[in-house]
Amino acid sequence: MKKIFLLLMIFILVGCTKEEEKVIITPTPENIEPTPTPYIDNNPITVGLYYKGKLIHEYNTKFQNKKDIAIFNIYFTNKEDLGSNNVKNNYNKYYQEYENINEYKTGFLISFDTINGHMENLLLDPSNQHKLHPYLYAYLYDATHQTGKYSHLKKEDINDDTKYTSIKLYLHLDTKEITSPITLTVFTYKDENDFVDGHYRGNSSYTITINNK
Repeated sequence: MKKIFLLLMIFILVGCTKEEEKVIITPTPENIEPTPTPYIDNNPITVGLYYKGKLIHEYNTKFQNKKDIAIFNIYFTNKEDLGSNNVKNNYNKYYQEYENINEYKTGFLISFDTINGHMENLLLDPSNQHKLHPYLYAYLYDATHQTGKYSHLKKEDINDDTKYTSIKLYLHLDTKEITSPITLTVFTYKDENDFVDGHYRGNSSYTITINNK
């Protein structure tokens, strides 16, 4: 009798173990990591930085306190020489070559090294034009809507029709502490999907190097 009881217990335990081994945990929707949407860059715009009607690759100047570096113009082309320095005409000419270009905005990235570390300014509007204080200020202009005195844009000036046609870089103070060239990048973007970790990731961009000479 005892043997029969012992065999019965063994059979029950083995059966339970096998049943437990068949248990499959199905992941719930809360436990499934969403697949990130791939970034598709279909921005067709070519953009360049110009000085006096010519495409700039490098710009040389002496880094001095309270000195303008230059005013660089933004045109939607990479043609080396436009043959004209009329900012409004040049801007409108190449702007009109693109369909739906009004869906895109213009932004800038300014960066350089100092004895105190790396400095960067992602400039999308005039609200942070002094972010690189005390070293450098950046001023934006709209030649297409300029009336009267030619002056830089302020935050309250910005609306849906504003066009950034020019950017001026101004060296303010402590320029001797700048230890690298200054890089200026212009880019066009549609929305926040064109950025990752605060940096532009699209292909519609152009960069120049400003050297201290």
